[in-house]
Amino acid sequence: MIKNALTTFKPSVQMITKDKVNFLLASFPMMVGAALYYFAGRWAYSEFTTEGKRLIESHISEGVMGSIVYWIISIILTIVLYFLINYTFVLIVSLISSPFNDLLSARIEKKLKGENNFTMSESLSFISGKLISVLLNESKKIVVIVVLSGLAFLLSFFPILAPVSIFLNTLILAAGFVDYTWSRKNLTSSACFKDLRGNFLGYSLSGGFFLALVAIPFVAIIVPPLATSYYTIYWIKNHEYSA
Repeated sequence: MIKNALTTFKPSVQMITKDKVNFLLASFPMMVGAALYYFAGRWAYSEFTTEGKRLIESHISEGVMGSIVYWIISIILTIVLYFLINYTFVLIVSLISSPFNDLLSARIEKKLKGENNFTMSESLSFISGKLISVLLNESKKIVVIVVLSGLAFLLSFFPILAPVSIFLNTLILAAGFVDYTWSRKNLTSSACFKDLRGNFLGYSLSGGFFLALVAIPFVAIIVPPLATSYYTIYWIKNHEYSA
């Protein structure tokens, strides 16, 4: 539902900023992500860019035409590397923050339903009790996301299929975060695909928004907790509070 997709952004922010425990759950992975982005991200971008330009120079002849080709390829390489590094960064932060996001999603659902929420001690017990299973599930999910993202990247080389590639990436990102709710509800794979098909406009629209955030330096660190909050609320609106 498009209406639910649009009206979920504001409460998804409020669920984090107006709840102290939720804010802490979102803050820790964000601080880790900021440190990783500053040190590892900056190093990776510098190294890959330098090496890529060296390879370009070794395969392009000198002269005016060679210089033009060099700059065109360099610009394309810079943009692609920029997006890939940011996207990889978000996947790594998502893995680190998965136990926190799982609890964040559970707390948000309880609050929406007016149920007694987890205390801080119960929250720590929740994380420790599901730590291994959540990390394993997140690792498997990342493998699937990387494979599908690779397919979407290959499709982008064909102009006629470029819209399909973009659309696929938005759904991949959305599925990666609504999965916390799917897992908690013990939905089968067919039920998950049915959810995506039934709300593909909402998922693709919101997925496009978060995909745009991924491309912005440092802003990308807010994507995992914010997207977790957003898709928890969105799923509940569509399936339990739908009109």
